[in-house]
Amino acid sequence: MTENQGIGYHPGITEDVAAGDIPSGTEDRYTGIEVRRNIMATMRDGVRLCADVYLPQGDTGRAGPVPAVLTRHPYGKNTEFMSMRATGEFWARKGYAFVCQDVRGRFGSEGAFDSPFGRYEIDDTFDSVEWITGQNWSNGGVGMWGESYYGFTSYCGAISGHPAVKCIAPGDPAPFNLHDIIYRQGAFELDAIGVWSLGMDAQRYNSFDGLDCWTLPLSAIPDAMTHPGAMFKRWATRPSRDDEIWRDGDLSDYIDKIAVPTLLWGGWYDNIQGPWLADWQKIIAQSPAPENKHLLIGPWDHEGTSNFTGTVGPLDVGTQSAYRWDTTQAFFDHYLLGMDNGFEKRPPVEIFVMGDNAWRFEEQWPLTRTVDTAFYLQDSGGLGIDAGGDTPDSFVYDPAKPITDTLDEEMWAAIAGLADRTAIEQRDDVVVYTSAALDEDMEITGQIRAEIHAASSAVNTDFTVTLVDVFEDGYAHLIQHGIIRAGTIEPGKVNTHTIDLWSTSHVVKRGHRLRVEVSSSRFNEFDRNLNSGEPQGQGANPIPATQTIHHSADHPSHILLPVVPR
Repeated sequence: MTENQGIGYHPGITEDVAAGDIPSGTEDRYTGIEVRRNIMATMRDGVRLCADVYLPQGDTGRAGPVPAVLTRHPYGKNTEFMSMRATGEFWARKGYAFVCQDVRGRFGSEGAFDSPFGRYEIDDTFDSVEWITGQNWSNGGVGMWGESYYGFTSYCGAISGHPAVKCIAPGDPAPFNLHDIIYRQGAFELDAIGVWSLGMDAQRYNSFDGLDCWTLPLSAIPDAMTHPGAMFKRWATRPSRDDEIWRDGDLSDYIDKIAVPTLLWGGWYDNIQGPWLADWQKIIAQSPAPENKHLLIGPWDHEGTSNFTGTVGPLDVGTQSAYRWDTTQAFFDHYLLGMDNGFEKRPPVEIFVMGDNAWRFEEQWPLTRTVDTAFYLQDSGGLGIDAGGDTPDSFVYDPAKPITDTLDEEMWAAIAGLADRTAIEQRDDVVVYTSAALDEDMEITGQIRAEIHAASSAVNTDFTVTLVDVFEDGYAHLIQHGIIRAGTIEPGKVNTHTIDLWSTSHVVKRGHRLRVEVSSSRFNEFDRNLNSGEPQGQGANPIPATQTIHHSADHPSHILLPVVPR
């Protein structure tokens, strides 16, 4: 991971100028745009936060005070990879002021950056909005936009209750409880979130020199780098969602305060998708104004890889798959500028259907017309609608030799790492179940879950499930995957594990086959379970374990697919 990779990078607008650190007070002037650099705003506790302000000039067609689009993130408002100049120019040319602010303790802002983040971001966002409304270029209206961390701060703007916040557009946002993206059903998300914390535990960026994800114990990774790594060590050793460090930053009790119009956007291949979609359903259930909530899900990962490639694995999703700035602008034009453009009348959900490779409107999420359809693991590697089979399958999971398909990949750019899974499926520690060729197209749209009945010789272990679309030429394309950390178990006892594979909208074409892979590792996206039962992040003794997958009538292991009738 380099400093231009991580939570919040969104390349949907191309940066055309290298923008490093720019002296305070500098005013840049482009055609129709004025940029005021390094403007300080004072928070309620005296800490000053630093922002750049992009202002439209006369040829934008808008005179006098204007509404502002506010973005607050920890990645440096002038760092080239963040494309904030291009973003600022986009909004200024549309007649908005654009304010990009370094959050507390990062780059030009004072104070200390710490985790969990919720403890100060609500107040800082309120105070920053208050500062904006006091500027002579402000008409008193503010919208918030941003991805990941700055999707989270956009939510904080709504939660703050400041009357000037008229609408928000969070993308791939960090969840209301940070724990939900650090541990996925008990497994530590090492590649993306863990490594992110190593880079962010400073005023700017720490070096990644010496990073070795094989280091044991896990919590010693920073020490091997001669890196303090306080944030990483806290996160890697605190697996319980009930731990006080997660409660301190849990904003779940504030969900019912998100009353302003909201456009949530994100991607099917985003590596934190499950938590933000779960939060979305809570918002719809608890918000006092569910009618002004809009959802947009595209064929993207966290860094928008398909915006550039036009492909997702073997699928040619085309140029129509790019991030929809027209939708975002129409949202702000309606709710922030007050334009009568009919945005509030459009169906509230818009999704990109993989395979069909087309956008489609829906009236709700999840779709009410889906039919939950079970496909059962069967003898001889079969996968079908009938449960049964008397012969369980076994494999040996050795933590010293895990599956490493993500080891050299960047999970923020998960689409870039998609490849034919045939070689993985031939490993001795992966069991594979494949359906017959489909007689007709099958659309899977919604949340995917697996129920695996399994025993282990270990006292603690992991199980992984991957759903695969097998093309007619044999190419094995990942649709979604999931993992669960079993916790303390009795060796040899059959336990039932419900694994969340998150959501998708994917059409498996006629002639293709469905496939389910079951194994016990996906390193280094997740840390290795050492099978030893040692405390999380503190173990150093990997032990091989024999895993047994049952799929009989009494133990009907299956995957549950949300199938949309065609």
